[in-house]
Amino acid sequence: MTVRGLDPGATEDVQTLRTELDELLRARRYAAQREQRLTEALEGTADPELHRQLAQIRTLRDGLGARHLELSERLLALEDHRREQTAVPVQRRPTGARFGGAYEASAAPQPAPVVTAAPMRGARFAGVAAPEPAAPQPEQPEQPAQPPRPRAPEPRSAAELAALAARITALHGQGSAQESAAVTAQAAVVLAPADVARLIALLRTEGPAGAAGYLARAVAHGAAGQAAGTLAELRRGGLAEEAAALFHALWGYPAAELPSLLAALEQAGLSADSLTLLWEWGSAPPAELATLADHLRTAGRTEDAYRLLHQAAGRRTDELAATALQLDAQLAAALTQQVARLRSPADLAQYATALTHSPTRYRALLTAVATLDEGRHRAARAALRSVGLPLGP
Repeated sequence: MTVRGLDPGATEDVQTLRTELDELLRARRYAAQREQRLTEALEGTADPELHRQLAQIRTLRDGLGARHLELSERLLALEDHRREQTAVPVQRRPTGARFGGAYEASAAPQPAPVVTAAPMRGARFAGVAAPEPAAPQPEQPEQPAQPPRPRAPEPRSAAELAALAARITALHGQGSAQESAAVTAQAAVVLAPADVARLIALLRTEGPAGAAGYLARAVAHGAAGQAAGTLAELRRGGLAEEAAALFHALWGYPAAELPSLLAALEQAGLSADSLTLLWEWGSAPPAELATLADHLRTAGRTEDAYRLLHQAAGRRTDELAATALQLDAQLAAALTQQVARLRSPADLAQYATALTHSPTRYRALLTAVATLDEGRHRAARAALRSVGLPLGP
């Protein structure tokens, strides 16, 4: 019989589908994180660019959901088909809502052999493996857990990439825009960086309008090494427009992953891009700016944290004060030192006024003023005195 959704002659491997589903789940997680971040950023603002990005990520999320459903159904059908090929007498069973209550043949229950149960895997179990009974083992000294190293994606042939580009184009042409977007987004985080760049080149010349740029931007939802490696490949391949699209998408990278992204860019020979990103992130909202600086310092990139605050020192004084109040004492003092050195006495007085309800932050400002050269020191003290602020504890 023909199992619904499965070509009888298909040779698709179950493990390949499971791997693809795992990769798709990672892509969906990145999309969800990005959507949450944009939603938080939109609170209290009507920025049209943020609204555009939010609509785009929701489309991506929906497309990934559609793709996940398709792969899940294909895996279920393939597993059922293989089970039927080795089964004995069959009985009719309902397949559930996914087939509209239809019935199809399945093997009748057989007595369970007395063996250790294999772990349950596959889409229907959400990739969760059941624990296997283990025989008692002699006690061993406890070893520190080592995180598994991510496996590098296998390179794809020119024929495979051409077939993938053709599939994306065909889905789009058939009106399945969401599924086309889902396949594209999955390729962005699953293929090796060199293959992503090659696929972008194919879509640029043969694919739907905007598909190459969409694929480039979707890379920003993947791991830091994937993003940095793809950016380097795009630059080497002369795909300047798509490289710019990816680089701009990196401005919205999750704050917790910023240190990893900067390290990956430097490793890929793109140190200038990491400095540019720090400059861009210097305009982040105060709470986000404080979070970014904290993540950098925690990851051991203290100089980058200071560089980020230096980039921010030219902003409005009320925003700078709001940032200082959310930073810890060390980073707040670093920001205040930059404000004292770079801003006019009048600006410094406005900044100081906003800090007066935090004695520790105001004392840090007085300390910063005391380190200035003689001329700036006198001018700063005069500006503070003119607005009625104390010049000592």
